Amino acid sequence: MEVIKSISIIHSASRNYETALNKCLESAEKSEVEVKNVIPVNDKEVGKTIGKKNSDLILVIGGDGTMIRTIANLINNEIPLLGINIGKLGFLTDLNVDSIPNELSNIFTGNYILEQRPSLNIKVDDSEILTGINEVVFHSGTVAKMLNFSIFQEDVLISKHKSDGVIVSSATGSSGYFFSGGGPIIYPTEEIFAILPMFSQSSSSNPLILPNHKKLKIKLKNSVKASVVVDGREDVEVYQGSEIIISKNKKSYSLIHPLSYDYFEACRTKLSWGQPLINLDD
Repeated sequence: MEVIKSISIIHSASRNYETALNKCLESAEKSEVEVKNVIPVNDKEVGKTIGKKNSDLILVIGGDGTMIRTIANLINNEIPLLGINIGKLGFLTDLNVDSIPNELSNIFTGNYILEQRPSLNIKVDDSEILTGINEVVFHSGTVAKMLNFSIFQEDVLISKHKSDGVIVSSATGSSGYFFSGGGPIIYPTEEIFAILPMFSQSSSSNPLILPNHKKLKIKLKNSVKASVVVDGREDVEVYQGSEIIISKNKKSYSLIHPLSYDYFEACRTKLSWGQPLINLDD
């Protein structure tokens, strides 16, 4: 892999990031890597400040929320990202504070794994197009208020539902809210849409996995006011007759992982996935 000669650093605006930041700066200095920017994640001009292909790597200091927000904000900048966890779960972040010196020195010299992942475009009626990294959640926002809606692939009807809503996830998002709702984990580089109805009246509303080369359309049938939430951040109100269009974003994003990266190990240790309830080694 290519040697890293310059980096930008984006950090959480709400957590104690200083220790991790100082270790990143020290590692960059020792490896003679130029630090071009140090920016909080809530900086509205972060994309313009960093610029397209203006750094070889972006270090993201924070939790999964910081990582998702940064990916969405910088998806057009075409710079790979590496997450450093100072949050709780940190499923999308590979390094912790203690591992920064050793891992960064290896990564800066070109010893890393480069991974491409797909993302989502979401358009609600005439609204601007939103970028989704994990998932789109369509829901009533009110307890016990069910939505009547249909899901289409392009203009072909897939299913009709009366339920609390639906989650449409990317492969990356399948380990998040989608997984909490009972959906399967999908390897994060897969080019798919994962559909999971929420508390449906139908007895056959199992998860559905579709290739992402055709658009999905969700159409609200009844007069209940509902919301579309993208990655837990963007919230758009929808009404009877509204259409939500979900498509593959033409821009994928790149993550850099240390050579020790193991996706299934992360699933086992961070999600307790694939772990027996009793110790089978005894």
